[in-house]
Amino acid sequence: MKFISFKTILISLLFVFLTSCSAMNPPTFEEQSATYTRTMEQYIIDQIFTNVMRSAGDRPLAFVDISSVIGSGKSSTGIGGTLGFETAGDLWSGLGLTDLDSVEINPSQLYSEGFSFTQSSMDNAVFWNQMLIRIPIQKLVYFQGDNFPEEMLFNLLIDEFFILKENGDSERLLNDLTKPSHDKFKRLFKFLIERIEITTGTKEEAEKSNFGHTSSKVIGKGDDGEELVARLCISENPLPDTEFIFHAEAYCDRDGVIDYGEDKLVIVLRSVKGIFEYLGQVVIAQSWDNPIHVDLEKSIDAFAQSRMNEKSDNKNSTRLFVVEKYSDSEPKQRYAYTEDIHGNKFIIPSHDAGYSKKVISFLSQLLILNKIPGSSAPQPGVLIR
Repeated sequence: MKFISFKTILISLLFVFLTSCSAMNPPTFEEQSATYTRTMEQYIIDQIFTNVMRSAGDRPLAFVDISSVIGSGKSSTGIGGTLGFETAGDLWSGLGLTDLDSVEINPSQLYSEGFSFTQSSMDNAVFWNQMLIRIPIQKLVYFQGDNFPEEMLFNLLIDEFFILKENGDSERLLNDLTKPSHDKFKRLFKFLIERIEITTGTKEEAEKSNFGHTSSKVIGKGDDGEELVARLCISENPLPDTEFIFHAEAYCDRDGVIDYGEDKLVIVLRSVKGIFEYLGQVVIAQSWDNPIHVDLEKSIDAFAQSRMNEKSDNKNSTRLFVVEKYSDSEPKQRYAYTEDIHGNKFIIPSHDAGYSKKVISFLSQLLILNKIPGSSAPQPGVLIR
């Protein structure tokens, strides 16, 4: 009797082993969720950066909201093959018996995943009404604390200082680096940024005050039931040798101080669209042959550098907003990316980008506050697969 060869046994076992292998598991829900989160985070960052660059090119802003997202994934596994047999002589052939000569196995596994989502345009009257009105002081209470540096915050928010003189004249100091009055604006800004506070006052006081851009929106009730609104005021009382001395209503504590000036200060805040336009000016100015950069007093990484033995050589640590032109021939890690209508590519670099990342984060929160009921409808939408 003919024994089955070792080769035949080995091939047979290999066939059984391969056909019994379990399929590779698809990514878990947590893994798909993490992928979606990373994708959406980058989507939001790039959309904000794109609109800054649109402002720099005098192009209309456009915002899109993703109303709903559905994740999907599927997998399939298959295996096929062929077996080759040969006869083992006339006797075995006559009995219908053969030897296994060859095995060919073709396993296959397919997996696909993706997200289906709807995009809704934010180009509607409700959303743009919020975008175009000057930001009420009441919204500033959301940004109190150490979440954002005050110097960065007010540099973005303040559009101009309007000074009403005692003799009836007025003076406008624009937060525009191309204007002649900008040097004096910077001096007054530096003076105020060390002393300015967001406080509450009664509605009657706010309506009488010329200091700051206020509205009649009530933000709370006082101990005696009076309506309170937010207001900006100077925390330190004036000193005789101070360059800037204003009317008593500009100060937080108005009791017991005699040496107030007569000039009234009005702080005019920007709209959200105005902030995008301002950043567009900043981008243009840093691209000139003789560039102008908006620098803040404090470095973004000042505290971290104080804890490091080896100091970094960052050049942009005080810059408000940093944009670089991008070339595929010289790839660079990027925090945000966009292209203009001419195909030019721009990035915010991942490293040494100054306050750029905090600026994007601040704009993201402002846009969320603008999404009031009616500003973003799920329909009509475009389904992307």
